[in-house]
Amino acid sequence: MPSPGHIALVTGLVSTSYFAFGNIANAYVGVMAATARGQTNIPVVDRLALWNFAFHAGRRHLGGAGAVSTLALATSAYLTGPRPLRDVFGIGAIAAFSIAAFTLLILMPVNNDLIATLQAASVKPMEPKEEKRVLDQLDKWRSLHRVRIVLGLVPWLASATALLASDAMIKCADRL
Repeated sequence: MPSPGHIALVTGLVSTSYFAFGNIANAYVGVMAATARGQTNIPVVDRLALWNFAFHAGRRHLGGAGAVSTLALATSAYLTGPRPLRDVFGIGAIAAFSIAAFTLLILMPVNNDLIATLQAASVKPMEPKEEKRVLDQLDKWRSLHRVRIVLGLVPWLASATALLASDAMIKCADRL
């Protein structure tokens, strides 16, 4: 039967995988890619509506995965005995937590501005100057989101490294 530490490790690996690779897919495929300049001829207000859809869907799924990642890696760090492995978990937990802090402090003002602009556009059509500002904000959001992608890879790497270095993996390999 797996130990609580191994359960936390696998939970951390699954949640960090979902977070990291979900954010990569979100950024470079589908709706978010369609909002980028030069990718489509979609009107700016529709790009903003697509961003809003993807933002709210991602917030539910990826926000939850980020929280689970932080808790699972912190639990793994607490339950792990050997020092190097505990440090790997600790680094992963700190990186996973830093994503939420980065989002709240740096990215949330851009999110709020884009949401407010979409709400205002439902009342009054956007002027060309406002459309340019929205495209600039979407570009800024994409740039900041890339920082979250990089931060999201750190907990995933910590989880994958820890799984490969863990007792369970070593014992499993010895049985082969």
